[in-house]
Amino acid sequence: MSTNETPGTTALRRIAPLAGVLFAGLTIAGDFTIGPFPDGSTPVGDLPAYYRAHGAHVSLGGTLMTLGGVCFAIFAAAVWARLRGARVPVVISGVVLLGAAVDTMADLNSGAVYNLLGDIGRDAAVTGPALQAWHIQGAEFGVSGGAVLFLLGIAVAGIAYRAVPRWLAWTGVVLAVAQFAPSPFGFFASMFVLVWVAAAGIALAVSPDPDVVRPREAPQLVG
Repeated sequence: MSTNETPGTTALRRIAPLAGVLFAGLTIAGDFTIGPFPDGSTPVGDLPAYYRAHGAHVSLGGTLMTLGGVCFAIFAAAVWARLRGARVPVVISGVVLLGAAVDTMADLNSGAVYNLLGDIGRDAAVTGPALQAWHIQGAEFGVSGGAVLFLLGIAVAGIAYRAVPRWLAWTGVVLAVAQFAPSPFGFFASMFVLVWVAAAGIALAVSPDPDVVRPREAPQLVG
């Protein structure tokens, strides 16, 4: 820790990673609030009845997910600051930052789609095809490229530079690869990412100072 660091900065450095716990909790709460959600192949004629009955829950779930996305951004910023402090190469920390930005936007967009669906699904003026087009965005699941970049970047930072605990790094590798598994395994892997982020937030808050691997000093010539 820098000797110039103020008590407030030290406290923030310890607290900020815990936003990962809030991200996981809010995202899971949003999923449970929405409940069973019709898949993308649901006939267009069945959607208005579903949203009339469950639209309020879908909208609230989307709001919780949006708040979760904000918390993930705070967590990711704390991770990036840790990598900078550990002198991880810019390319690696840049991959982590890029992955975090992409995944944050995906989380915020997902929450916004559910929030919108909950509102327009109960609007009789919205046509069935229009509702179905938005519904497919919320129902279909794909590989999160942002999460893959984020996990792999942290894995390299942890394995090669010890910027994060190695158990986080190796489990990050496994989860990044598992994102490409066929359904439903890929979906379950994305759920385990939530657990990983919560565990990472706690681990980094408990031990905010990384065990940095320093390069060896070059030998000095004695004249």
